Amino acid sequence: MAFKIVYIGAGSFRFSIILFMDICRAVELSPIDVWLVDIDEKSLNITTKIFKHMVKKAERKNGIKINVFSTTDRTQALENADVIYKSISVGIQESEFFDIYIPLKFGIPQNTGDTVGPGGFFRALRTIPVTTEIAKDVKKYCPKALVLNYSNPQSTIVLAAKAIAPDIQWIGLCHELFHGMKTLKKFFQKYANIKVPTWEKFDIEYCGINHFTWLTKIELNGKDLYPIIRNKAHQMVLKNFDNRGFNFHLCERYNYFSIPGSRHVAEFIPEYFNYFNHKIQCPYWKFPVVRDVIKLDKMRRYIYLAFKIMKTGIIVLKPRKSSEKAIDMTLDWQNSLGNEAPTNYVVNIPNDNIIPELPTNCVVEIPAYFKNKLITPIKQIHMPKEIVELVRPHAEQHQITVNAALSNNLETIIKAIQNDSMCKFIEDDERIEYMTKLMLYYEQRWLPHAWKDWIPNKEDLQKSKYWISPKELVLENKEYLKIKFPPNENIKEKAYFWK
Repeated sequence: MAFKIVYIGAGSFRFSIILFMDICRAVELSPIDVWLVDIDEKSLNITTKIFKHMVKKAERKNGIKINVFSTTDRTQALENADVIYKSISVGIQESEFFDIYIPLKFGIPQNTGDTVGPGGFFRALRTIPVTTEIAKDVKKYCPKALVLNYSNPQSTIVLAAKAIAPDIQWIGLCHELFHGMKTLKKFFQKYANIKVPTWEKFDIEYCGINHFTWLTKIELNGKDLYPIIRNKAHQMVLKNFDNRGFNFHLCERYNYFSIPGSRHVAEFIPEYFNYFNHKIQCPYWKFPVVRDVIKLDKMRRYIYLAFKIMKTGIIVLKPRKSSEKAIDMTLDWQNSLGNEAPTNYVVNIPNDNIIPELPTNCVVEIPAYFKNKLITPIKQIHMPKEIVELVRPHAEQHQITVNAALSNNLETIIKAIQNDSMCKFIEDDERIEYMTKLMLYYEQRWLPHAWKDWIPNKEDLQKSKYWISPKELVLENKEYLKIKFPPNENIKEKAYFWK
C-alpha cells in the first residue's frame, strides 16, 4: 500500500516547489500517493502540473514511484492519510494590506506582522477558524496522521488545533533557527578560530515561542562557548555582524542570544519598535521600517509567472534536499520505532511543562525528536530568569488569542487585542477598540460568515473621529503609509534610543 501525503495549501508560492523537490527525493517512502489540495483551483492546477513534471524526472533519476492527485475538496484527499503538510494563507496579501496599514494609521508600525501585534492577531482570527475545521476533518478521516504546519502564526494555530483534536500530532515548523545558527557559525570561525563544517556540530539547547526563541546553551566538545559570544557582543553590535547587530545587543543586555531574525524579535519588544523609533533606529542595526505588502504581492505575482513557465515543462527542477525539514521529519516519524540515533528538530508544540517558567496552555519552540512515532522533547528546559519576563506575556497571549478567534464575540476580540504588547504600548484602549472594528470591517470577507451579524457597518464607523476611509488607504501619493492618529508624545519615554 502506498504511503499517503496530503499537502493542504499546495498552491503556495513560498513552500510548494521546495516541498515538491524534497518529496521527490524520499525514495525510502516509495511508492507514494501525494494529494495536492488548495481552494484556489487556478493555482492548484499550475502547481500540480509542475509537480507531475518533477515526478517524471525523479522517476528517471532515482526510481521513485509517486502518484499525483489534486482536489479543492480536502475531505476527498484526507481519507487514511499518513502525513499532512499545511501552508495556507487566508486572504494572502490582500488581507495582509489591512493587517499592516490600518494599525499604521494609529501609530502602530509593524515590520512583519505575522505573529504578534495587530497583524499577527488578525492573521490568527482569519486562520484559526479554518485550521480548526481542518483539524476536525483530520480527526474524522485520518486520526493517526502526522500534521506538519508551516502557516503563521504558528503558536496559536497549533494551540487551536490541539484544542479541537487533542490526540492529533500537530507540529509547527519554522526555519529561523537555521539562519541564526549560521550566523553564530560564521562568528566563531572569524572571531574565535572555531571551525565546524555545519552549525549542527554545536551542542545547543534553546527555548521560547515561535519567532522569539533564545539560545540557552552552546557547546563544542564539552566546552561552553557562551562566554565568547558575551565578551564579543558589543563589538558585534558596532559591526552589525551578519546583519544581526540587534541580536548581539540583546545578548549584551539580557545575557542570551535571541535566534530569529531581528525583524521578528523586535516586534516582541515594543520599546525597540514603535511609532517614535521605528524610523530612527540604531546606526548599528536595521530592520524594515514597515512591512512592504505591495512588494510582497508583486513578488508573488512574478513567482506565479515563473510557475506558468514551469508548468509547460520547459524548466523541471530535480530532486534535492532543501533547508526545510518536513520530509526528513516524515522519514524519521515513519522509522522512529527502530531509530537508535534520532535527529533533533526545532518544533512548536504545546508546553505541557516542557518550559516550567511559561504557562502550560501555550505553544513553545524547543528541540525534539520522534520516539515510537511521537514527538518527544529532548528534556525539560528551564528559561533563564533574564528573559522570562520578556517571553511570558506573549506566551500568555496564546490562549487569549485562540479564545477570541473561536468566540464569535466582538467584546472578547477587542479585549484580546487590547492585551497585545504592541497595542498596550500606545496606552489608548479607545483607539485600539476602534482600530479593531475597522480591521474587522475591512477584512470581513476572510473572517467566519457568522461574524457578519455583529461586525460594525460603514455607517456606524463613519460616525467616529477615528474613521479611516478607503481613500486614505490608496496607493496614490502613498496615502496608505500616512499616519493619521499618532500616539501621545508623553509615552515617548518608553521608547529605546541608542546612546
